Amino acid sequence: MRISLQHKLLSSFIIVVALVLVIVSTGVSLLIRDYFFASKQRELTDKAYETARVVNSYYNGEINYGQLANFINSIDSLLSARVWVVDNSFNLIAASEEQQAPSGGIRRRAGMMKKSPMDQDCDITKGQGRMRRHGAGMGHGMMSAATPDGSSDKAAEPQTGQSPSLAAISGIDEVRQQLEAASGTAWTKKVYHPYYEENMLLVAVPLNQTENQPQGTVLINAPLSGFDGFLSRIYWYIAAAGTVGILITIVIANYLSTSIIRPLRSMQAVASAMAGGDYSVQAKVETNDEVGDLSRSLNLLVKALNEFVSKTEKTDKLRRDFVANVSHELRTPLTIMCGYNEALLDGTISQPEQVEKYHKVMRDESIRLQKLINELLDLSHLEAGTATLEKEPVFLAEIVDNIVTLFKKPSQEKGVTLQTALADGLPEMQAYGDRLTQLVLILLDNALKFTPAGGTITLSVGAVNNILTLSIADTGCGIPPEDLPYIWERFYKVDKSRTRITGGTGLGLAIAREIINLHGAAVDVASEVGKGTVFTIQFNI
Repeated sequence: MRISLQHKLLSSFIIVVALVLVIVSTGVSLLIRDYFFASKQRELTDKAYETARVVNSYYNGEINYGQLANFINSIDSLLSARVWVVDNSFNLIAASEEQQAPSGGIRRRAGMMKKSPMDQDCDITKGQGRMRRHGAGMGHGMMSAATPDGSSDKAAEPQTGQSPSLAAISGIDEVRQQLEAASGTAWTKKVYHPYYEENMLLVAVPLNQTENQPQGTVLINAPLSGFDGFLSRIYWYIAAAGTVGILITIVIANYLSTSIIRPLRSMQAVASAMAGGDYSVQAKVETNDEVGDLSRSLNLLVKALNEFVSKTEKTDKLRRDFVANVSHELRTPLTIMCGYNEALLDGTISQPEQVEKYHKVMRDESIRLQKLINELLDLSHLEAGTATLEKEPVFLAEIVDNIVTLFKKPSQEKGVTLQTALADGLPEMQAYGDRLTQLVLILLDNALKFTPAGGTITLSVGAVNNILTLSIADTGCGIPPEDLPYIWERFYKVDKSRTRITGGTGLGLAIAREIINLHGAAVDVASEVGKGTVFTIQFNI
């Protein structure tokens, strides 16, 4: 089954956020639980020590029984926990009691519905209490001693009697063993309380010691049900917040995944178009991130492929044209020579004047064929970089002046004026002398071919800022703008009919271009039909 990338991203975002929420929620809940449990434990311990001091004050005769009873019951109300005072024999000496609420109803604290162990109806075996007040008789359980106006009740003073023995409670042995093992030290423990039948936090603090033995222990029994309820509410709040967070995450993740997938789909469309041979399409760049960079890279690839395909098609066309041109240029002189030779051999031409003319034509075509082959080889060496060349110091102005001297007679015969403009004190340059001479010859020969009688050809050489400039300007027929980009190609001729009036092989400017590149020079061609052409070449000195 195919699952889209958007759904994968969306699912991944949701799973990651859900896992983070679960981990964070678990950690936070445990932290809150530990914090509140520790706070509750400290509070119970502090109140247990405070209760122990009050109980000690009572047995030292500093407060009366009513004040003690009120204090223990107030601790019960404050902490929502039962307060027990036991002696060393695990007999219950005192315990907090339920009180009537102001409305007259019974208020049950600490979530415990069972009666206090001190209640007369409670079925617990009575034992002998062992804590004495200034040598008085055994004390029994404390009952509520507060009157409605808050004054102490003298009738509630403990008398010698029986105290409930907690040992009779089934399952209480664990608490008793912990008391005996603590040996007069305070301790805290979470236990399942066998009397109240629920989980409780039990805090024990010893009373004053007599002959290195504690007189008893204050036990505070705090139920964990309220604490668990508080944590449950926190868990619900965390769950609700997590649900809202996941919903928000879904919205944000859907937006993000869509913003990621949309440019990918655009790139997919571009790739499909490229596979079909369409290189004109472009991917839409929507962001400035890695996806945007990928879109831009794909667009550059499309552009490069489009240029490559265009160049390949153009190169293929040039190759076909080259083969056709070479075939034509080779076939023409060979055809002429074969035809003339047959005419001479079969006696068709017998007059001396005609025979001489035919021989001259055959010689000219042989020379032309040899020149074509030499130029093809020369161009091949230049393009392949296999020509054996060595730079030498040369004076460009001197080369130009010498070549102009060679062309004086041909130009005069055609009626074209040759003139030079050579600056004084021109520096020498490191160049390939023979190739530089060949370059000037090609350009000047072309200018002379296409400049009619009465025209002018001007060759100038100058230097500015370590740049040596060669310029060859003519007043010939000019080159149409649409032909200018192609004049450097092999066998390209502005004369589409390939007339043989001007002669030449069609390789001159292609060779000239390679020589210019060989010297690392820059060339510019400006031409206007009917007015002439200017070739400007700049060399770095």
